[in-house]
Amino acid sequence: MDGIRRIAAVSTDDAEDRFEAIDRLLDQQMMKHFEMAEMIGRYRDMLADLQEQRVPDEDMVKLARSLPGAKYHVNTTYVRENWIVIEAALKQLFPPPE
Repeated sequence: MDGIRRIAAVSTDDAEDRFEAIDRLLDQQMMKHFEMAEMIGRYRDMLADLQEQRVPDEDMVKLARSLPGAKYHVNTTYVRENWIVIEAALKQLFPPPE
């Protein structure tokens, strides 16, 4: 309850800006998860294609060996770091009781 009183003490415009900033961060987080899910779907499709081939295409085999790949790792780093930013923003908005 104390944290709620602290938010009320902050100007309404400032609190709204903070809520909007956190909402944008959460939206970015959600979009990255969608992108990663699409990437996984493409990987699954590629592996299914390889399974159906009598003699797998060598380029597809090389690609499959490198999964999940650099782009997926970059996205997981972004997601992890974005959660840290979200957590910090939430702590500013809802500071712990003193």
